[in-house]
Amino acid sequence: MNSDRSLALVVAKSRREDTSWAYRVMPHWKPYIYTSDQEPGFANLPANKGRESMAYLTHIIDNYDRLADVTVFMHGGDSQWHNDVRDLDSPSLLRRLNLQTVERMGYANLRCHHRPGCPVAVRPFDPDMASDHNVVYRNFTSIYMDLFRVSPEQIPPEIGGVCCGQFALTRERIRGRPREDYRRMRDWAISTELDNFSVGSVFEMLWHIVFLEGPVACPDTRQCYCELYDLCDEESNEA
Repeated sequence: MNSDRSLALVVAKSRREDTSWAYRVMPHWKPYIYTSDQEPGFANLPANKGRESMAYLTHIIDNYDRLADVTVFMHGGDSQWHNDVRDLDSPSLLRRLNLQTVERMGYANLRCHHRPGCPVAVRPFDPDMASDHNVVYRNFTSIYMDLFRVSPEQIPPEIGGVCCGQFALTRERIRGRPREDYRRMRDWAISTELDNFSVGSVFEMLWHIVFLEGPVACPDTRQCYCELYDLCDEESNEA
């Protein structure tokens, strides 16, 4: 691992989650652990809203001028379904992660499986969405306009991205947006009438767009395993 490359690990935790694993990846990775439950010894958040998105946005806002070369954003648990690489725990996944690939791509979801999220998760102008029981789908166009400050004509007809909220980013890709964009998104998360779960779901569907990928960001699964984790014989296990 290149000793000249600075690496940050941003972890979003709740009180029930044990994040001691994050310290086992030191000194290569510098952990930043944010708690949604005001726990002593961890970084606090301005609101318990939006699940991991509040931690991720807060880290970017507070550290915008001193970001690491590469930052990985992860959930609090060290073993979870989001880690789809041979069911590796989070420290093992980080050890396999090909940082040169991350640096080349700028943004990389840590998950390779397409489902859920790909090839298309949302069709904003589908008439069926207007009557959907899910409040996020029902209000998706207005949510998108509020988050990205765009007109209806600028909303993509199809949006799809690998689920969910674990990814790696270069400093340059994060700074592709001004800090004010991230502040606006966090302010929206705090002030919206949507509940905690719904706000988190919005960001899970849109992180790739937040970080300047195209509306549909669904890399080939085999290529993902090969380039991100050097597992070039890995099966996709997708129908």
